[in-house]
Amino acid sequence: MSTRLTAMDIEKQDFTRKMRGFDPDEVQLFLKAVAEEIERLNFENATLREENGSVRQRLDEFQDRERTLQETLVTAQRMSTDLRDRSKQEAELLVREARVKAERLLEQAQDQLQALENEIGRVRLEKDAFENRLRASIEEHLSLLDLRRQEKADGDNLRFLRRRSTTDVG
Repeated sequence: MSTRLTAMDIEKQDFTRKMRGFDPDEVQLFLKAVAEEIERLNFENATLREENGSVRQRLDEFQDRERTLQETLVTAQRMSTDLRDRSKQEAELLVREARVKAERLLEQAQDQLQALENEIGRVRLEKDAFENRLRASIEEHLSLLDLRRQEKADGDNLRFLRRRSTTDVG
């Protein structure tokens, strides 16, 4: 007899007859009931094994998905960290470049301011020199005008004196 009984094994089992043994119809009826129960259990066992295989397969799929999701999450976190670090470095670089440009622009503006202040100083000096020359020229012309007026007055006095001296003589 095999280690595993099937319903057919039980149904076809024959026993030797002895006197005063069990009722053969009753034994056959019992064996038939046991065979049916074994068959049902074997069928249920096969169904459960099939379901178990299906569940294990689904479990494996879910575990694969979970592993893939975890790897994806780790990769996404790593990429996020890398992207944040790169963005921070780029921002720092942009800030440094902006500071350098700002310093350069400030230096240029200060140079232009200094040049304008120098130009304003030069123009003031030229203006002062022009005013002094103009004042000197005006004063010289006024002196000349005063001298001319004086000469004219002296000339008029001479004519007046000449006229008088001719009217006194005559």
